[in-house]
Amino acid sequence: MDLSSHNTNPPGVFDAAPYELRDSPDDRDEEALASIQAFVEEFGVRPTSQAWTATGMNPSERTIRRRFGSFRSALAQAGLAG
Repeated sequence: MDLSSHNTNPPGVFDAAPYELRDSPDDRDEEALASIQAFVEEFGVRPTSQAWTATGMNPSERTIRRRFGSFRSALAQAGLAG
């Protein structure tokens, strides 16, 4: 069955790539840790929660605290303890 026959939008409106669903919450944790490591690469220092917020990094500092328990815990899991 051709589902396009049920689409009332003009051709070309929804021709983008399909949205990729995440496999698990672990993927989001890995993305957050990668963002922390990217911060270090860009700025050359370990991020503080205040610096993270000030630079507008994603995910938000609050999300990091919620997922890892604390911002310091996230830094430790990213290999930046100390």
